[in-house]
Amino acid sequence: MVIDKLRTVLAKFIFRDLTRPRQLVIRAWLWLAAETDALDEQRRCLEAVLELNSDSQAARAGLARLHQRQIKEPDHVECRQRLSMLESS
Repeated sequence: MVIDKLRTVLAKFIFRDLTRPRQLVIRAWLWLAAETDALDEQRRCLEAVLELNSDSQAARAGLARLHQRQIKEPDHVECRQRLSMLESS
């Protein structure tokens, strides 16, 4: 799913930005991070940006927002485990 979206984005931008392929890939990863609802996919996309450009403020800000969101919205699996423990007590 993620790969198909990335291919679509890359195809969309490839004709606009052939002279700067690295920037093209960075923009594609940022777009993909914004398009997906899955937090783990967003994190992977933003981390991929940082691998290409460790100074990316957009990727750093996105990861900070994800971190804050995960603090406010704990993992559902962890919540289910805690609920299960409470119910069995």
